Amino acid sequence: MRVLVLTPYPYGTVPGPRSSFELWERVLRAADIELDYVVFESDRLHEILYLDGRAREKALEMGRSYAGLLAEVGRARDHDAVLVNREATLIGPALIERWVARRGTPLIYLLDDPLYIPYRSPSNGFLSYLKCFGKIKTLCRISATVIANSPSNCAFARRHNANVWEIPSVVDGDLYTGWEPRPSPPRSVSVGWTGSPSTAANLQVIRGPLRALGERDDVRLRFIGASDFGLPEVAHEAVPWMAETEVQDLRRLEVGLLPLPLTPWTPHKFYLKLIQYMALGIPPVATPLGSNPLVIEDGSTGFLARDDHEWLAAVERLVEDPDLRESIGKSSAEEALRRYTLQANAERIVAAFRSALA
Repeated sequence: MRVLVLTPYPYGTVPGPRSSFELWERVLRAADIELDYVVFESDRLHEILYLDGRAREKALEMGRSYAGLLAEVGRARDHDAVLVNREATLIGPALIERWVARRGTPLIYLLDDPLYIPYRSPSNGFLSYLKCFGKIKTLCRISATVIANSPSNCAFARRHNANVWEIPSVVDGDLYTGWEPRPSPPRSVSVGWTGSPSTAANLQVIRGPLRALGERDDVRLRFIGASDFGLPEVAHEAVPWMAETEVQDLRRLEVGLLPLPLTPWTPHKFYLKLIQYMALGIPPVATPLGSNPLVIEDGSTGFLARDDHEWLAAVERLVEDPDLRESIGKSSAEEALRRYTLQANAERIVAAFRSALA
């Protein structure tokens, strides 16, 4: 089975694809399912798209990317199926996807975010509405198979398609190998967060608790994924994200943070960073939104915190009690390795792809 992947993003640059079909390739290839890629974003568009302003240059590069995709999409005829990651193009209605479907090539639609809920990008403003949010239900309807990573996304897809597979965002169990014993109790406990420049603002949700934690002699705050976290009054270390050292950098954390603001999107998302923490035996503390209350058993595999008081209390309990950190770290790792690795979901991934040809 040969599958053409239509994706907006260059290979290896975005967390969603890295935790889904880019990682799935290993188990798909073993099942004689090969992926070929057609990427919408040009290198230049990828560089500038999420910078503020530059509307004219973005429009020009968007047009060039659209023309490049039109020149490549004819390759769909040579494939057994086409996987659409989120959307074939970053703007406009589902013209490309409709064209493919009408020519008889089955579509596999991957929905890894609540794209059916309109949002306004802080870097692109009203240009966000050129994405045509209503096309998501069309993509679900015209697809042979829909794969979604959260219960909310699956519920939306099932209103438009009977063949929906829930497959969570996953990590590689060969790299994320569970809890490991720590050396003798450290002088200070590493409490940290991982993400991207676009999600770094989520730390503002717990600005007060972070300020209090930063004043403790037995806590080191370590944030991965941006150069500026907008917390000048909070003592912390900023670490750039690098694919080559991602697991090693995460291993240095002893408590993992996942604060979230309440927005139209957050109740519907699946949060990969939670799985990353848990699969390395890092006790997580998270806002109870989206997939978090389904993944975490509060007090057993992590803590759910609703306000500043609960956040500070949960993190301080973990900082002050090394036995609790170990107990929750081991339990969370067992749960993550059982449910949220590539290896644990391999058979289901293959079956979802093959269902497109059934």
